[in-house]
Amino acid sequence: MRQSRREMRKRKKADRAAKIYKYLAVVLIVSGLGVFGYAGFEYLYVRYQQAQLREEFEATAGFRNLVDEMEAVTIEEWQPMRLIAPSIGMDLMAVGGGDVFDEALLDQGPTHFQMSDLPSTKGGNVAFAGHRAGHWNFFLDIDKLEEGDEIYLEVDGYRFIYHVEWVEVFDENDWEPISSTEYPAITLQTCEPPHVVNPDYRLMVRGRLYDVMRIPVESAEAN
Repeated sequence: MRQSRREMRKRKKADRAAKIYKYLAVVLIVSGLGVFGYAGFEYLYVRYQQAQLREEFEATAGFRNLVDEMEAVTIEEWQPMRLIAPSIGMDLMAVGGGDVFDEALLDQGPTHFQMSDLPSTKGGNVAFAGHRAGHWNFFLDIDKLEEGDEIYLEVDGYRFIYHVEWVEVFDENDWEPISSTEYPAITLQTCEPPHVVNPDYRLMVRGRLYDVMRIPVESAEAN
C-alpha cells in the first residue's frame, strides 16, 4: 500500500524522535553510572586514607602495660592519634601537622587545630574539626553525644578518657570553644546543620579529662 507524503513525514518524524529518546536514555544511564562511580571512588578514597593513618598510628603506639593509677602525661608534639566515641560507634584516625582549613587534610579525617593544645593531664584543650557531609561525614553523629558519654583519644600508647560536659551550637565565627583551658579538655567541632555547604553555625562537643591509662598495643616492630 502506498503511503501519502504526510504519512511518510509523520513516520520519519517519529523515527527521529525515537532515536533522540534512545540517545537521551543512553546519556542518562552513562551519567548515572558516572555519578555512582564517582561516589564509590570517594568512599574508597576515604577508606584508604583512614587505613593509611591507622598504620601510622599503630607504628608509633608501641607496647605498654596497663596501670591502675592515672599518671602525668604530656604529648610534646603532634603524633598519630585515634578518636573513639563508643556510644555513637565512632572510631577514626585523626590528622594533624597542617592547617585545619586545608580541605586535603579534612578529607582524610578529623583534623587537629594547630592553634589548640596537645593532650596533657596538666591542662589545655585539644580540638579537632571534622566534616559532617558526603563521604567525609566523620563527625555526622556527634550531636548524639550526651553528657557523661566517653570520648577516647589514643596517642603514643596512652588512652586519654574524657567525659562529655556539653554539646552546644555556636556562631560560625565564634572560635572561643577551641581556646586553651585550665583543665585538660577535648573539643570536637563540625558544621551545623549537617549536609550544608558553608553553614552559619558550628556544633561543638566539649569533654573533660576523667582518666588516662596505658593501653596494650603492639606495634609491628614488637612482633
